[in-house]
Amino acid sequence: MTSTSDAKFPKSMRVVKGDDFTRVLRRGGCAADGTIVVFAMQRSVEDERASAKSVPFDVTRLGVTIPKKTGNAVVRNRWKRLIRESFRTQRDRIPGGYELVVRPKKGAQPDWAAIQRGLPKVAARAIARIKPAAASVGGSDSRRG
Repeated sequence: MTSTSDAKFPKSMRVVKGDDFTRVLRRGGCAADGTIVVFAMQRSVEDERASAKSVPFDVTRLGVTIPKKTGNAVVRNRWKRLIRESFRTQRDRIPGGYELVVRPKKGAQPDWAAIQRGLPKVAARAIARIKPAAASVGGSDSRRG
């Protein structure tokens, strides 16, 4: 359980720049369940230098994107609140040092229990999908052959 001071979620811990969203969506690993889709990418030293507010390198930052097709402003804002609150309260269950971009799965409804249950699991799967790619760059992939 997180203490009150650990439970804060300042803007410096969010992915807010459009370029950062694009980079994570294009180059990051992806995983989904029936409610949310998570894109994950490991934070790099260049990213840390580029950010105006220095966030410790081992901290995972969260970005939320809600397409307009999801619903009206009330529905989209509910999604954002639920995803951010789930991340804020479960930060200790999500590996550190990554940038996550979360969006709702097409056709899903904003369900607190499903988001709360799924976010750490889906984030871990998305992170696991980027690790083999980074490890196999320098050597051969042992799963082949």
